[in-house]
Amino acid sequence: MKPLQLRTSLTLAYSAILSVVLSAVGIGFHTLMVRQLDASATSTLQEKARALHGYLRFANGMPELAYDRSDVDEAAFINDATRYYQVYDSTSGRLLAQSPGMEALGLHYTPQEVAEFQRQPATSTHDVQTDSGRLRLTTSVITPSSGEEYVVQVGETLAAMDRALSRVDRLLWINLLAGVLLSLLLGRWLAGRALTPLSSLAASTERIGIANLHDRLANRGTGDELDRVADAFNQALARVERSVGEMRQFSAALAHELRTPIAILRGEAELELVHAASSVERRERLASQIDEYDRLTRLINQILTLARAEAGEIALASQPVALGELAVSVVEQIEPVASARNIALTCSAPEPVAVRGDAGWLERLLLILLDNAIKFTPDGGRVSVDVSTTGTTARLKVADTGSGIPLDAIPHLFKRFYRVEADAPRQNTGAGLGLALAKWIADRHHATIEVNGQPGAGTTVVVIFTVLREA
Repeated sequence: MKPLQLRTSLTLAYSAILSVVLSAVGIGFHTLMVRQLDASATSTLQEKARALHGYLRFANGMPELAYDRSDVDEAAFINDATRYYQVYDSTSGRLLAQSPGMEALGLHYTPQEVAEFQRQPATSTHDVQTDSGRLRLTTSVITPSSGEEYVVQVGETLAAMDRALSRVDRLLWINLLAGVLLSLLLGRWLAGRALTPLSSLAASTERIGIANLHDRLANRGTGDELDRVADAFNQALARVERSVGEMRQFSAALAHELRTPIAILRGEAELELVHAASSVERRERLASQIDEYDRLTRLINQILTLARAEAGEIALASQPVALGELAVSVVEQIEPVASARNIALTCSAPEPVAVRGDAGWLERLLLILLDNAIKFTPDGGRVSVDVSTTGTTARLKVADTGSGIPLDAIPHLFKRFYRVEADAPRQNTGAGLGLALAKWIADRHHATIEVNGQPGAGTTVVVIFTVLREA
C-alpha cells in the first residue's frame, strides 16, 4: 500500500481530531439541552398540577373545579391545566373525571394500576407515547378528608419540544458535517503552509550537487526544528565538501607527480630503442613499454582534467557555436584514423544550427564520442555523425556498427573508470574516464546525452542541445 503524503496525513489527522472535538461538543450540547428542556417541562407540569389542586373540590366523592369563570386568567389556566386531566378513586380504582383530550387518547387505567400509582411517591412523573407524540403525566395522591384518597393525573404534550429538539439535532449534524468539510479544506491549507519551509528546504537540497558543494541551506533564524535540520545538513555538507576537496586535491597531486617520472621512463625507453644495438625481441618490448607509457600519460591527463573540472578551475566560454561546422571539422581531423582501419566515416549536417557554449570543449566532446565509436567498430565498419534540429533542440548523433553495449551497462557508462567488456583489443580500450569527461562537458552546456545500443547491433549516442539561433 502506497504511504500517504505528509501533507495528506497531517490534513487527515487534523480533520479527525477536529471531528472528534466537534462531535464531543455536539453530543454534549445535545445531552445538556435535552436535560434542561426535560427538567423545565417536568417543573412546569408539576407547578401546573399543584396549582390545579388548589381549585379541586370533592363533594359526595365527585371532583369539581371551583374557580371564578369571569376571571379570564383563571379560566385560561383551568382550560390549559385540564386539557389532559383525570381523577381516580384510589380505593375502588374507579374513574371519576376525565378531560376530552385524555379520553381521546384512550388512557384508562385498571384498579390494579391505580393501586400501583397509590404506592408510588406523592408526586411522580412518567411519559406515555401516543399517536400525537409524547405525553408527560404527573400523578399525585391527594387526601381531602379522612378516609378519602384520590389519584389525580395532569398531563402536558411534549410534541412541540420533541420537534424543536429534532430541528436542533438536524442543524447540529449539518453544522458538524460542514465543520468537518471545512476542516479538511482548512487543514490542507494549514498543512501546506506549515510544510512550505520544508518544501523549500528540500528544493534547496536537490540543487546541491558535486559541482556546488560550497552551497549551503538557508537558515531562517527562528531556531525551530527546520533550522536545526538545515544546520545539521550544512555541517554534514561541510564535512563532505572537505572530504571531496581532499580527494580531488590528492588525485590532482598524484596525477601531477606521476607525469614527470613517466615522462622520464618514456624518454629512457626511446633512447634505448634508438641507440641500443639490441635484438628484435628487445626492441619490441621497448616499443610495448612506450605504448604503455603513452596510455598512462593519457590517463593522468584525463584525471587532471576531471579533477580541475570538478574543482571549478576550468572556465568555459559562452558564445555562439555553429554545431554543423564544428562536426564537419572534427570529422575531417579524425578521418585518417578511420581510413587506417578501413572504417567509413561520414558526416551529415544539412541545416546550419548554432548553440551557446565553448567551441573547444564541444570539439573535445565530439572527439571522445568518435574515438569510442572507432575504437569499438571492427575494420570495414561504418561510423556516422549527424547534426539535426527538432523544434528548439539540436541533436548531435554519433552512430557506429560496432560491438554494441549490453543494456544493463548503459546506466553505468558515465561513471569513472567504468569499462564495458568488449571485443576491442586491449591497446584500444581506455581507462573509463572519457565518457565521464563527456558527461561533464554536456552538463556544463545544459545538454543531455542519450545512449542506445545492444550487443552486436552497434551503438548510437545522441547529445541534445538547446538551439540558440539558426545560423
